[in-house]
Amino acid sequence: MQSVFVARLFVHRSYKATTLLFTPFRRDLQPRYILKMNEAFLRYEEGSDVFDISFRYMDETMMIDRRFNFSRQITESINKFLIRVDANICKIINKKIEKKNKKRKNDDASDIATLPCDNVQTGKIMLLKDDAKIDGEMPCESFLRDSAVLKLIIFEKTFLVKRNAPHVVNISLSSSMLVGFPTYPVKFESLYTDKKRSIFNWYKNDAVNKKPSLWTHVGNGYLYIPNVSDIGCNLKLSCEPWNESDHGCSIEVESKNIVEPGPGQCPFDIRHQFTKNRLSGRSFRIMCYNLLADIYADSEFSKDVLYPYCPSYALDMDYRKQLILKEIIGFNSDIICLQEVDRTVYERDLLSSLCTLNYDGVFVTKNEISEGLATFFNQERFEKLGFQFNVMAQNTDVPRFATVWSKINNEKTKERFLKRNTTIQVTILRSKEQPSEILIVGNTHLYFKPDADHIRLLQGYYAITYVHEVAKKTLEENPECNVSVILSGDFNSVPECGIYRLMTENYVPETCEDWRSNTEEAIKDISLTQDLRMSSACGTPEYTNYTPEFSDCLDYIFYEKDKFEVEQVVPMPSKEELTLHTGLPSVVFPSDHISLCADLKLKG
Repeated sequence: MQSVFVARLFVHRSYKATTLLFTPFRRDLQPRYILKMNEAFLRYEEGSDVFDISFRYMDETMMIDRRFNFSRQITESINKFLIRVDANICKIINKKIEKKNKKRKNDDASDIATLPCDNVQTGKIMLLKDDAKIDGEMPCESFLRDSAVLKLIIFEKTFLVKRNAPHVVNISLSSSMLVGFPTYPVKFESLYTDKKRSIFNWYKNDAVNKKPSLWTHVGNGYLYIPNVSDIGCNLKLSCEPWNESDHGCSIEVESKNIVEPGPGQCPFDIRHQFTKNRLSGRSFRIMCYNLLADIYADSEFSKDVLYPYCPSYALDMDYRKQLILKEIIGFNSDIICLQEVDRTVYERDLLSSLCTLNYDGVFVTKNEISEGLATFFNQERFEKLGFQFNVMAQNTDVPRFATVWSKINNEKTKERFLKRNTTIQVTILRSKEQPSEILIVGNTHLYFKPDADHIRLLQGYYAITYVHEVAKKTLEENPECNVSVILSGDFNSVPECGIYRLMTENYVPETCEDWRSNTEEAIKDISLTQDLRMSSACGTPEYTNYTPEFSDCLDYIFYEKDKFEVEQVVPMPSKEELTLHTGLPSVVFPSDHISLCADLKLKG
């Protein structure tokens, strides 16, 4: 695997050198709108003081082909708006005429007369409503809320005015594009647009053969997976935005960088052999994954101390997120619970891409921290009934936990617990195929310090009792339904510690060693019980986290064993795969954690 990667990297560097030496062509990397000649796009939000309108004006005689954009006050008169249109267009046309006249003087030809800026008064520029001229003294706001057909007339050219048509505000491509891994717009900001209905087309140029302006169509859709023939090429994406009833002007953008060789086959590609088919009926697939947030990977300490064995480019989120997305998509999961998700990664990469595959998601950060928890679900199979979360330190008065909290006498323990921003996220999902079945899906990421088993145990107790309370309330509101609980996440706790015992045996005694993991913060005379009969869907793998300094099982998908049965556990990577590049993360593992994936079936 490594030799293949090195060989492809050598090819990539050769392409890169060729591009630098032989391609002086400068490309326009800014998004470019492609407007049709006969359409004008009007955008106005109710309550705003301004409106925007744009159109493409062409004059074949003067060789003019230009986009005009106007942002005007809604209170100004229609004539004032049209006079501004007149002035801007005449300015461009008259500049062309002046240039032509200079040339004609050299040829002893008579001058061409410039255009006067009185075309509104003479009726050459006007606005029609249902084919009748609008009174120019009326304010512009008079036509903004009107459903009548609007037309803008400019020198015998007619523009059909489209109100609030789909519009792409901003679009850009990733700085890293790898063969075999999905690429997509890393920025896609739009108005009145349904991304699923919009039309996306991908193109590559021929920069390798010194033809950077020659574009060839290579794919459709929001996501595109480059292949080997794309190496050394730039990509271009064209989007025609649509919603359920209309379309807007197309926009296109080119990539700044070229397509590079990918790392080849990753261990998760092998695991994907077990998840080729989607599930149905009472069966569903669930995935749990700590992504390794960018704020923890992109630092000198991470690169020099935590992960010195990992190439710096493989720690870069622009590289890692391509692997992460491919891994997630390939599992064909119905429910996806993620931890250490950067807000920007959630919004720009995960949600924007997965929504095109019929997923929806919820996200919550840990207070002021920019990373947090995300849960996605397949909208074809589940309906979201609700979503809630709790920052544990801010809500110690929740049922059952409050009783335990009141018995803790060690103030140092309480102080440490209250300084943590650990969060529990809960999503309530109803099965569309089995409407009487409701799932309570908990997702959490517990405190990580080695001397904090006692804090984690309290947090784990908080999490399981919190999701149980949500389940009981949901059952009260839906007495005709079966309500079942799943709790997944990075618990930062090995199977020998109290959390696993609490979940699977329902009881942790006062003598549990976790209570004494920090001598000064020792907890005395506290035992814990919880009522849900839980089990670990993936058991206790030897590793769910693997670095040279630490490796063990920290992640779990706990489920109610009297409500579900496990149909399949996707095999974990072998130790040989984990150690091939010393540890995780690596060029083929985008996180220091290993994803968990299992197929569960609701018992009949």
